[in-house]
Amino acid sequence: MSPSPFSQVQVRWRKKPRWLPVAKSKMFKVPERKRPPSDEHEELKRLHNQYRTEMKSLRLFFSERTKAMSTGEEVLAEIAKREEDAHQEAVRINAEWNARVAEHREKLLAEEKEREVEEILEAVEKARKAALEMKMKAEEIVRQEKERAKNYITPENIDEAINKALDNPVDHEFAIDLDENIIKGRRTKPVQKEQEEIQKVAMSA
Repeated sequence: MSPSPFSQVQVRWRKKPRWLPVAKSKMFKVPERKRPPSDEHEELKRLHNQYRTEMKSLRLFFSERTKAMSTGEEVLAEIAKREEDAHQEAVRINAEWNARVAEHREKLLAEEKEREVEEILEAVEKARKAALEMKMKAEEIVRQEKERAKNYITPENIDEAINKALDNPVDHEFAIDLDENIIKGRRTKPVQKEQEEIQKVAMSA
């Protein structure tokens, strides 16, 4: 009978994980430092000294060359020329930017001026309409006053107004019956139709 595949249990890591602590059996154990052979040590020392000497000479060489490239007359002239060219290029770019900004600013100012002109024209038109409306109202008031003035009592027509008032007395006392008939006051002079109705009522009675 073959064993089950689930019965195989791993009992040891291939490599101890980093997060596991030091084993108790190796906690105070200091490994012995391995010393290389003397001839190998001397060869490594020689190669290291040779590498250090060559790198030092290369650094010196490049330092001197860089110093010569940065302090010579031709180099200084070239540097000055490059700086001048860069300055001229910066001036040209700045001029282009200023031109674009000025064009944009002029456009904005023109639009703002046009908008202000439109607002002023609208305000003037509103003021004109308001003045015209006030004038028409004033003319209407004057016309109404002229119409009323025809009925005003003046020294010239005061006698006529008195006679007219005596001939046509007005009595503000009246009554209304259930049939919505208006019964005038007792001091009001009855009109012809009312007199006829009174006579008919008297005759029928």
